[in-house]
Amino acid sequence: MTNQRHTKTVFKTTFTTAALSSALLTLFGCAASHDTNTSADTHANIKLAHSESQLIKAESQDIALPLTKLKNGLGLTLHYQTHADHSNTNSAYKDAYKDTHANNNSKDARANNKHKVYDDTHAININVNEHKGISLSNSEGKKHFIAGHYTLARAEVVESNSKQWVSLVVFNNNTQYIEVYRINAASLKVDQPQTQLTKGSEAICATTSSAGELQIINIDATGTLNQYEFHNGRFLSLRDFAIGPGIKSCAINANTETLYLADEFAGVWQLDTDIESELAKTLTFHDHDVAIEGVATLSSTTVDGVDIAAWVSPDASGVWLKTPCLTQFVSLMNTANESNSADRQLKAINKSTFIQPEFVHLSSSEEGTHISLVVDDDESGDVFSAALPSKLSAALLNRQCDTHIKATSPKENYIEEVNTDNSESQHANLTIKVKPDVETDPVENHGDAADDPAIWVNSNAPSQSRVIGTDKKGALNSYDLAGKLVQSLPVGRVNNVDVGYKVSAAETKALQSDTPLIDIAVASNRSNNSLSVFEIDKRGNMTQLGHISTTLNDIYGMCLFVSDGVAHVFANDTSGRFERYSVSIAPDKAVDGHLTQSFSLPSQPEGCVVDTKTSTAYLGEEGAGIWALDIATNSNQPQFIAEIEAPVEADVEGLALFNVDAQTYLIASSQGNNSYAIYHVHNENPEVLELMGLVQITADKATQIDGVSETDGLDVTNANLGGRFTEGLWVVQDGRNVMPSETQNFKLVAGASLKDAIRKLASAKRERHSHM
Repeated sequence: MTNQRHTKTVFKTTFTTAALSSALLTLFGCAASHDTNTSADTHANIKLAHSESQLIKAESQDIALPLTKLKNGLGLTLHYQTHADHSNTNSAYKDAYKDTHANNNSKDARANNKHKVYDDTHAININVNEHKGISLSNSEGKKHFIAGHYTLARAEVVESNSKQWVSLVVFNNNTQYIEVYRINAASLKVDQPQTQLTKGSEAICATTSSAGELQIINIDATGTLNQYEFHNGRFLSLRDFAIGPGIKSCAINANTETLYLADEFAGVWQLDTDIESELAKTLTFHDHDVAIEGVATLSSTTVDGVDIAAWVSPDASGVWLKTPCLTQFVSLMNTANESNSADRQLKAINKSTFIQPEFVHLSSSEEGTHISLVVDDDESGDVFSAALPSKLSAALLNRQCDTHIKATSPKENYIEEVNTDNSESQHANLTIKVKPDVETDPVENHGDAADDPAIWVNSNAPSQSRVIGTDKKGALNSYDLAGKLVQSLPVGRVNNVDVGYKVSAAETKALQSDTPLIDIAVASNRSNNSLSVFEIDKRGNMTQLGHISTTLNDIYGMCLFVSDGVAHVFANDTSGRFERYSVSIAPDKAVDGHLTQSFSLPSQPEGCVVDTKTSTAYLGEEGAGIWALDIATNSNQPQFIAEIEAPVEADVEGLALFNVDAQTYLIASSQGNNSYAIYHVHNENPEVLELMGLVQITADKATQIDGVSETDGLDVTNANLGGRFTEGLWVVQDGRNVMPSETQNFKLVAGASLKDAIRKLASAKRERHSHM
């Protein structure tokens, strides 16, 4: 099977500083009356005033739309039913998000719509004036006014438990709060808003997620992007990160979980709104001649499954429209003051013909077949509407990309990601989701700091067991089972850690009845290319005993096992080289190591784990797969046993073994898709792995513990640790600790949840085999 690949295609075009040739003539319908001396060559030399010195530019090959001025500014119409049983009660949200410029609020107009609404459908009109307030009225004659200076982020009709209300999300420019209003649809009674204090707002947008949750994005005055979810009637901070200056507006596409940002300095950015996604932004549009200030998407609850974005600039009297299938620039012309005479048309090229848009809003017709837009004019302050031609609307709404319209791809360097994966990789393996039970305190250091955990089981008091975790920028930490930091040792850049039980601390390696036995932890220390050794006392406290020097150039991962009281450590470096050491601990706790074996993998490894029952070590080669090594002697060489292929995605880093129903399973972090591959280990032949499927750890919003992404290390135990961990414990590193955004940490999952997930995968595997 082939891995999914993405190819970037660049479409590069240029601006023309022309006035209107064929597009403008088509607009006025007077091409025949034009003298050939006033055609394209003449128009191309006409300069138009724009903020005294700038040029307003129009593309002569583009579609041109006449604009209609809206007397009352931006207005929205939402629809609701008196009896909610007419609607789909399986969906928490129902949005009939229409612009008032359509002027179809009357019952007669709605009756003429070929997708008739219910007899008890009523309209709610919302008019937003940033400097005065928000006016609400409905078709039952009710009115309400919310005074203040507001920026609208979202308005929709919400339905739950057979009740409907208006959900209104605004930014209060006077108080610097985001406010979420709940308004009775019939009476327009307004409940006290729920609020969230901010550091100002440069751009704000909101949408309803596919799960029915209200998502809100605010870019504040510090250049920080704050992502919230309005969950159970309150704000839940999901993540925040620096986005930089220049963001003028934003828009969210819930279908694709995509955030669009209008950056006046760069163009249009795209980001993934999944809070567990990588913090990466893609520049989907750039032109140094235009400053993009407005961006919008077509509401996904209006037309399901579409992916349409639009953006505008005051430097261009038009709008860019983008779908995965098509990119089109449409010129916008204000014809409100023009007469019908041919002479007037020839003299119409002046600044009143053009607009300088900073805002754009998209909407669709009731039947979802036509698209219209609303734009503003920065110079006059007027607001205009326009309807797209039927052919263009159909092309934009076409999800199969088989339109016959040829995209002009104007005025941009347009970057499109094209999925070129044609493999038959609708993989049969399932993905089972579990939730975390506990999260540890965040590590002290920022960036990629937390890396690898190990579980130390307290044999005397299992509930007092510890999770030992590396902060690879400077410390080895330990946490209790509630996730609280109990110890932090500043021992250097420790990367991976593992524990060993009942290790001999004697002059000889031979175990005697009176030989003192201790528990230890060993960590790979990149500060000095050594193995740092720690004693763990009966209470779980760690004391550093010393270092074992290695010959590795850049020590990285490690794991250990104990045999006859002697600890054996496998350590690797970033080149792929492995070294095996036997560890000796004297009665005075002095440590020493003896190199017993060396071998190499083709590329960088990290995670490893040893099954002492079968004398097998499993070694992870991050970009390739899993190797097995027979550890019975020091002369055996590893064998490659499991290639990374769908649904598993590189890197494979953390490895651990877990027993379920007398079967052994190898858990491997599938870092590329924020998952964990579950392999069944054949008891008779431990070098045979059978992929069962994937497990993902998703957010538990009730406890405000986020999901897990980009895991490096992990560990698991079957030991009964009491409480919620009576059936064991699974600990994983979280590469992106959000909800809210903090430094990295570790997540704890009950062994019962992991067992249940593995049983589901095993059952599904058996069922598939029974049908073959």
